[in-house]
Amino acid sequence: MKKTGAIRRVVRKGLGALLVLLLLSFLWLVLIVGQPQETREAAADPTPLPAAGQALRADSEADLPALAAAFPAPFISFMSGSGMVFVSGSCEDVPFRGGYARVLTQYWQTAEGSPMILQSIFPASALEIMGKRDYSFSGTAGPVLFGQPSVRMENADTIRLHAADGTGLHVITLPKPVPASLPDLTRSLQLFQAEKPSEPQTSPSV
Repeated sequence: MKKTGAIRRVVRKGLGALLVLLLLSFLWLVLIVGQPQETREAAADPTPLPAAGQALRADSEADLPALAAAFPAPFISFMSGSGMVFVSGSCEDVPFRGGYARVLTQYWQTAEGSPMILQSIFPASALEIMGKRDYSFSGTAGPVLFGQPSVRMENADTIRLHAADGTGLHVITLPKPVPASLPDLTRSLQLFQAEKPSEPQTSPSV
């Protein structure tokens, strides 16, 4: 009987040690798995705009600075002297993840009259705002845009290119067949940042 009791005590101690080991292993696993999630959340895109702003419209290229001032990140547009003709533009907010995303849209034409649509979207994670419209990935790589590789997608009527710069998502839509080579059409595209108003200078007190 004494031997049986001793064996039971040994078994209980062994089971207790095993249980402690399992609990420690579980805690270690939680810490290992949880750490990358916190890192990913910290590196996530900027949060959506908490409230919608007033929609703006541009009817001439001279009105673009007003749209740029309302956009919270760099936006894509054509450099001066590109030969492209500005048609119209807008800056508006659309619902996104419980808040709003801001979209700056510009309509341009080539010298021959072929349309091109440029869109900059904030934040960069708002991919669904582009819409699907039966687009599928193309077997052809997109051209490099402002130093970033672009993704080329196509449907029956148009080609769509998109690339991100870390803060915003930039989309180019043009008709098929392409009026010229894509590198030629996109060579004059560049990221622009609206100038922040300078702070008023104060004279030192005497």
